[in-house]
Amino acid sequence: MKRHAKKLTALLCTAAMSAALLSGCSSGGDGQTADQAPAAQDEESKTEAAAQTADSAEQTAQPASDVVLELETTWTGEMLEGLQQIMDDFTAETGIGVEVISPGDDYENVMKTRMASGDLPDLWETHGWSTTRYSEYLTPLNDEPWVSHVKESIKKTVTDSQGNIYVVPLSIDPASICYNKDIFDEAGVDATTIRTWADFEAACDKLLTTGKVPVYVGGKSVNNIANLFEVMAPGFLTNEDVPDNQGAALLDGSFDWEANWTPLAQMLDGWQQKGYFNKDILTASDDASIQALANGDGAIVISGNHTITQALSYNPDARLGIMAIPSPNEGGKVYVSSGEGSCYGIWKDTEYPEESRKLLEYLARDDVSVKVATINGKIPAMEGVTNDNEYVTKEFNIMMNAFGDDLLYVNYFDREFLPSGMWNDMGVAGNEIFMNPGKGIEKCVETIKTAYDEKISQ
Repeated sequence: MKRHAKKLTALLCTAAMSAALLSGCSSGGDGQTADQAPAAQDEESKTEAAAQTADSAEQTAQPASDVVLELETTWTGEMLEGLQQIMDDFTAETGIGVEVISPGDDYENVMKTRMASGDLPDLWETHGWSTTRYSEYLTPLNDEPWVSHVKESIKKTVTDSQGNIYVVPLSIDPASICYNKDIFDEAGVDATTIRTWADFEAACDKLLTTGKVPVYVGGKSVNNIANLFEVMAPGFLTNEDVPDNQGAALLDGSFDWEANWTPLAQMLDGWQQKGYFNKDILTASDDASIQALANGDGAIVISGNHTITQALSYNPDARLGIMAIPSPNEGGKVYVSSGEGSCYGIWKDTEYPEESRKLLEYLARDDVSVKVATINGKIPAMEGVTNDNEYVTKEFNIMMNAFGDDLLYVNYFDREFLPSGMWNDMGVAGNEIFMNPGKGIEKCVETIKTAYDEKISQ
């Protein structure tokens, strides 16, 4: 159902502005009111001046539109406020309203329900699934003028096997490890020397001596538990330097979960028993982990680089950095995972295809796309658009320069190698470890294997 409250507000504002303009024409240039103006003032001149002002306002104002687009996003909090401002600017420029809907942590479930019912928003954020989960519901955008400006580094990710692109990619989402520089300095840890998980554990042992939490996880959201596996898995299983690469086995269903997933579960269980995690890992909120990083209570948050942007909103003076993801093997390459950042597509059955295309074209503009990427703490996806002066980008570049050719860039593990819908299953499986320290490894592996077998068969 489309709501038109915003359009009504815009119309009322336009009417108020016009009335103000006409009222202003009855004032003298020196601030005098009409009663104070000279009696000999030419009444015909006043009328003509008012008419010219009204004509000018009519030429510069956008005509009103009855269309209000519904846009679904994963953004919340201050990022959502920033996105809303961008949409308000679009409305002011075009007259097309945008109703922004944010289900928060329930986004995936809401979208799955809407796909099943055939009642989708006009546009929505694909959060990494434009070509796999959502493509059958989206409009191909190959002929849009902005497509030629998409960076090659993201173009492959958002293009399907038939060469169709279904979203405007506004940012690239590199994910690694965020850390508090002050705590690292206090513990005598240099992030650029952490190249293996053994190095990482040695660093955590030093971080423990500061009395701070080495790895803070907001495990109340299953997403943050899933992300632990998301970050670790490529180095164990699928990176180009993995001797016994399991990528093909994961895709064809022959993957041996007991043999290959158990080492990941064992490592997390070991960290739990060594005290690297916050004690309230299963009840701490996502926001708690961000505040801990910002305020110096937690040394490390394993999450997307947008975490730094959010943390700085709590403590602008925090000194935060970005680490590469370590390899499990001595001599192995460190890496960062990346994929779709902020990407929006159009429902193929929208009532308003032209207006929706106008919104995507607006978002793809250099001056707008850089705002989206910066608000979200990510890297712009359009050629010629940079935000190198932004905090997160500067720290990411520092990390890249530190590792040079020893740094790999890999796609998000779950998006490339797991059946659609397994992100939540990774989190649920990980919970088994934290609910049963020392005893949950087998149950963790069994849980994720069962989910994989069910979904791969579909």
